Amino acid sequence: MRTSRAIIFGIAATAMFSLGALAQESRLGTISRLDEANGTIAISEAQTGTVGSSASSPSQTYKLQDGLMFNALQEGDSVSFTLEEIGGVKTVTKLQKR
Repeated sequence: MRTSRAIIFGIAATAMFSLGALAQESRLGTISRLDEANGTIAISEAQTGTVGSSASSPSQTYKLQDGLMFNALQEGDSVSFTLEEIGGVKTVTKLQKR
C-alpha cells in the first residue's frame, strides 16, 4: 500500500513539473487580432519542426496580462510570447516583437 502511494505521488509530481515547464516555453507567432476592450489578443502560431515550412496555425485567442502592451502592438506584428494558465484562462505573460 505504501509503495503504491509513493509511486502515485511520484507520477503526480512528475506530471505537475512537466506541465509547468511547458507553460514557460517561448512560442513564435503573428498577431491576427487585438481586442483591447476585452483584454484579449489572437495569435497565429508559427509551425515548428518542419524544415522549409512557413505556414502558421489557425489563430488562438488569449488574455493579455499587461494591458499596456496594446499601445505597442499592431495586427500583423511577428512576436515571441510565453503562455501561462492563470485562473483557468490561457494568458500571455511575456510578449516581445521580433
